[in-house]
Amino acid sequence: MALPDTINFLPGTALVWADTTDYASTLTGLARTAQLDLTSLAAGLAMQGAKVDLGSAFARQHLPYVGIEFDVAPTSGDLVEFWWAGSPITTPGSANPGGTTGVAGTYAGTASDSLADSKLSLQYLGTLIATADAATVVQYVTLPFFVPKLRFGMPVVVNSADQAFEGDAVEMLFALIPYTDQVVD
Repeated sequence: MALPDTINFLPGTALVWADTTDYASTLTGLARTAQLDLTSLAAGLAMQGAKVDLGSAFARQHLPYVGIEFDVAPTSGDLVEFWWAGSPITTPGSANPGGTTGVAGTYAGTASDSLADSKLSLQYLGTLIATADAATVVQYVTLPFFVPKLRFGMPVVVNSADQAFEGDAVEMLFALIPYTDQVVD
């Protein structure tokens, strides 16, 4: 059996969580596919996106790409955390970890645990390390590849910075770009 000459790593169509009333894809070229409204997300609070289906034969690796805009310049080095809440079922309110609901909106954790404790039930994706830039400067970051463990899921964004996000969500997004291997003989 001959070994393949090349293995290509091919990007697929991105899943993009953004706000349906504000988001404009003109800066990134990434079209919105699911709801996540990060408008004015206050320091210390979190939002969750709508639960989506990655597909019956989803890619083994996904590349998270995010854009965040602060209303007032945060302290340089402050963090915005990104988490993934995987689920085995499509029903929004069923089998979700850490108190996520499957519906876009505020995320506070479970009824008995704090946000800080509840998010530990989720799959950690990485952080945006903020610069001291305010409105009109969108801070983009590509997070490390991750392997979703279940077919369905939703992102959770935790604003651990000392300032709120911008008062509109025109440029803010959370995207997952699936990558697959293509063997070329």
